[in-house]
Amino acid sequence: MSSPDSLPRLAAACTVMACLAAFSPSFAVNHAFDQAKGALSVDYARYLSKHDIAFNKPITDPKHAMTVGNGRVGAAVWNAKGITMQVTGVDASPQTCFSQGQLNLSTLPRMDTGYASFQQVLSLYDGTLTTRYDDNRAVTVMGSPNSEVIGIHVDDSRAGVQSITFDLTLWDPATQMVSRGGFTDMQADVRDINVWKAVSSFAEPTVAGISRAQADLDGFGYTLAATVEGTPFTTAQVDARTVRFTITPAKGYTIWIACASRLNAPGHDSPAQARTLLGKVKADGYPATVAAYAEWWHAFWGKSFVQYSNPAGEADFMETFYYLSTYLIASGSYGKYPFHFINGVYRSNADLDIHWSGAYWYWNMRNIYNGLLTSNHPDAMEGFYRLYYGNLARTRTITQTRHSIDGAWVPETMRWDGGDQWSWGSDYTRNIYSTGAEAASNMFLRFAYTNDTAWLASTAYPYMREAAKFLQAKLSLDAGTKRYYMASSNAHETYWNVKNAITDLAAVRSLFPQAIQAAAALNLDPALRTQWRNTLDNLEPYKTEAYNGGTRYLPHDPPTVVQKNGENITSELIWPYAVSNIGGADHQTALNGFNSRPSQFSNVWAPDAIQAARLGLGDESYNAMKRLLGMYANYPNGRTNNTNGEFEYVGAHILALNESLLQSHNDTIRVFPAAPSAADFTGRFTLAAKGGFLITSEREAGEIKYVGLKSLHGKPALIANPWGTQQVRVQSLSDGRVLETTAAAMIGFATTASGTYLIERTAKPLSGFTFAGLTGAPNRSAKTLTWNSTVVTLGAGQGKVSSLPRTANRIPVARAMTLLVPGGRFTLPGSGTRYSMEVFDLGGRRIRTALLGADRREKSVDLGLSGGMHIVRLNPVPPD
Repeated sequence: MSSPDSLPRLAAACTVMACLAAFSPSFAVNHAFDQAKGALSVDYARYLSKHDIAFNKPITDPKHAMTVGNGRVGAAVWNAKGITMQVTGVDASPQTCFSQGQLNLSTLPRMDTGYASFQQVLSLYDGTLTTRYDDNRAVTVMGSPNSEVIGIHVDDSRAGVQSITFDLTLWDPATQMVSRGGFTDMQADVRDINVWKAVSSFAEPTVAGISRAQADLDGFGYTLAATVEGTPFTTAQVDARTVRFTITPAKGYTIWIACASRLNAPGHDSPAQARTLLGKVKADGYPATVAAYAEWWHAFWGKSFVQYSNPAGEADFMETFYYLSTYLIASGSYGKYPFHFINGVYRSNADLDIHWSGAYWYWNMRNIYNGLLTSNHPDAMEGFYRLYYGNLARTRTITQTRHSIDGAWVPETMRWDGGDQWSWGSDYTRNIYSTGAEAASNMFLRFAYTNDTAWLASTAYPYMREAAKFLQAKLSLDAGTKRYYMASSNAHETYWNVKNAITDLAAVRSLFPQAIQAAAALNLDPALRTQWRNTLDNLEPYKTEAYNGGTRYLPHDPPTVVQKNGENITSELIWPYAVSNIGGADHQTALNGFNSRPSQFSNVWAPDAIQAARLGLGDESYNAMKRLLGMYANYPNGRTNNTNGEFEYVGAHILALNESLLQSHNDTIRVFPAAPSAADFTGRFTLAAKGGFLITSEREAGEIKYVGLKSLHGKPALIANPWGTQQVRVQSLSDGRVLETTAAAMIGFATTASGTYLIERTAKPLSGFTFAGLTGAPNRSAKTLTWNSTVVTLGAGQGKVSSLPRTANRIPVARAMTLLVPGGRFTLPGSGTRYSMEVFDLGGRRIRTALLGADRREKSVDLGLSGGMHIVRLNPVPPD
């Protein structure tokens, strides 16, 4: 018998390790770097399946509804009278402030009765949500990719289904909508709320639906309509807010739903657009559409990769939440407007209790999107950028009116049309001058990651220039010291009407160098460049005070004023402004301020984990991510009950985890700059870095194995030596040339476009490791994380893995297979074949690996685990 404990004896022969190369990625001697591709070798389908979110009992509370979206439309799905969904389109209402309606699919006898087993799974890799009742009923929610169409596909092989009813309805807006205004109830921030109470319905032989706000003067409003593919149906207009489909029972059929926004419809004719969209998707058909939808998500996931894992499973939970968070944001980020920080495209509340919908708060929106650049998804940020650069002309007009300045004051709370009503009307935000610099620097970051010079010239730099002109005009020159200073402004929302708000000084120090660089690259504005450089050289320094034997920054010049909000203002230098971070001359001062910050984890938007990572505090960042999930991931779908925000902590989690694995600030690439210090932590990634690079690295057992770099644009690379003073060499993988051998702290070398490079230790090169691709096993159970006695859960219950072969105790033939093993033991026949074996728990986490010998006699294989159900993957190992 061969067990996991016998692996060290089996591994004594080098040929054994070579045989395991393609199968056993958990061995410390392995690596997963595909040198030809310049990225990790990942079986994305299997790997991401371990992050599936599974409910093994019906979701009866709408707050726990599962979330599925196609980029522009999202559906919150729960199990009430069959399948119930609330649908929201990004562009159907300003700031996505309203949902578009509820859908209900029911059968007679009911689909959700008379079953023995239930499982509802969100497949992140495919972007689908599938609900199974026993083995004879399955409902899959999916969509047409990056469109305003989603779908419900039903497979129902039960005999005796008498009827199928599908209702599309809207709650009564006359009772749900009230014109309250104010900062916490802004659901009525539309030009005429009565227009949004106007609803009509229609029922035609091939399509039926409801339309709302068809007279909205700003072009918003929508039509929510449906049709059926695969079986005959009739439609009926129940009332002005409800249409009903009566569907002929069939073993397979698809209901297509269009959430057609007037904003994106030709001539703002959303009913006609709905008919067009539904006609096309029905003509394309379900098989082709779902295949295109899955491929859209597959291409999305293939752009980057992270693994964040430890034996305790805490890091694995954070990794699952990372992928779920990325899915949530991307599934609503491809509309004309961005994914709103509190509305998103996922609600199940019939538009009751809506908060903070009157504008896009930049402070909150930055959390949503900033992590996507490192994740190599700049396309998902286009709506966010468009919101700001698309409103530049109006912003300049408002700036002239409010401040008599030729430039761009960007409202901290800005409406879809650039309106500043909510900013100018509040003491919290009226005098915030730093938002424009944040938005402009964010646009420059897109250029820094993508090298898109056309975008820099047409979009980013014009915006940067106007934001810089405003800040320059707001600064005053002290006649005595010859220094520029900010006479009075808000240090964001926390300190009002203070001198030299550190956010303004940091904004200048962040934006002006970027504006100078961009203008020089474009050969524009030499006079402005000179002025900006002079300002930087003579800008008032940050004020400091003594702290713990050193200094820390003050948020503004003395005297102290009353704190109005829970923001840690001095830590803004660390992120988002990136003027204080690892390797900076003021690192200790910034660290002192972070360690003594007054408002730790103060709200759902708290950037503590991000800022800890930027300072190189791996354990602090790890614990901060864990704490924030413990505080705010209140529901088993990963969402929060915090009414001050909704998706900010979701986006912040993406950025914090990315920053713990890879940073590229100050034009220096750092791998694992803030990873947990524990030796049992395993981290792997392929992520994007500034300069136009894809960076790959792996850390296991406290050891960084190598750094891989793919140069997309041929820019020079500068990498902090991850092994300190150990000697490394840089090799061009395209031709095998060694470009440099050095023990320097910084490794710099030239690259060519599309070139792939390997940075490795001379004493322990990559060739000493064995290649093994990364894989996983599907999760079909709840995942949990415990923080401070609080148990955070994703999904519900322990469930079977329905996509695997039957539960088995005996292996029938010598072939690759995946099976469920009860009791920790199974029998392997005498096949004369060696197997590599991977053992996973039902959560998809790999817990054992082994090589099974080529015995000719039947043998019992002990997993080395006490009882329970486990997933076992066996792969035959070819003979030497």
